[in-house]
Amino acid sequence: MPDERPWYETDFDADYPLMQTFEEAMTELQASAAEWLLNMPLRARILDLCCGYGRHSQAWREAGRRPVGLDFSADLLALARDSQLGGDWVRGDVRRLPFRAGAFDAATFMFVSFGYFGTSADDLEALREARRVLRPGGGLFLDIKLPATLRADPPPDGHLNIKGADVFEASRIVQTPEGERYEIRRKLRRPGEAERSFFYSVRLYEPDALAALLKEAGFGRINLYGDYDASPLAPSRPRLVAAAFNPA
Repeated sequence: MPDERPWYETDFDADYPLMQTFEEAMTELQASAAEWLLNMPLRARILDLCCGYGRHSQAWREAGRRPVGLDFSADLLALARDSQLGGDWVRGDVRRLPFRAGAFDAATFMFVSFGYFGTSADDLEALREARRVLRPGGGLFLDIKLPATLRADPPPDGHLNIKGADVFEASRIVQTPEGERYEIRRKLRRPGEAERSFFYSVRLYEPDALAALLKEAGFGRINLYGDYDASPLAPSRPRLVAAAFNPA
């Protein structure tokens, strides 16, 4: 019988970090951008939403912050607990956070970890929950892909050999009843093992639509950028980065 669970409950398993090997070089830059754009205090309490195996939380901990990582994947949380020195790791759904109101100075959706759900209403609920657990004046950092850049310069299909494993990747933009989504299909082959397939899908948000959703979730000041260096939004820039603040 086929597994009918949504992809985000099945495809983030213990093999996921292998396919992020080349992204790990960006960890310090991404973590520092969140610190800077949210003006985090030195000992900031950070909620790392969809933390995965904890690469950003580790960077913040080393910088003296106090991160708490939350993810739905038991496999990735197990890797985080095994590979990091200390830390707080919680299994949960971003739409129903198990934390009290105002518990954090900052919250983050790092590196395209927002837009997984099938409806924008679920995305809105995740943003409302993120705002709820922020103290007054606390900030949310959110980092996704800019649709215009993907349309103009879509990533080519590719093949990489990573730590002895062959990874094949193909991506595309698809139209759905609720708007565009960016889909990635990967195949993983290791010698002597059966081929594995992975699927990822994220909703694409235009800047105005993301700002409107953040406003509907209750955020006050909302700043949008085209990259981690706070450059302006432009089709030539690769990302859509938001820094949104809970009203004081």
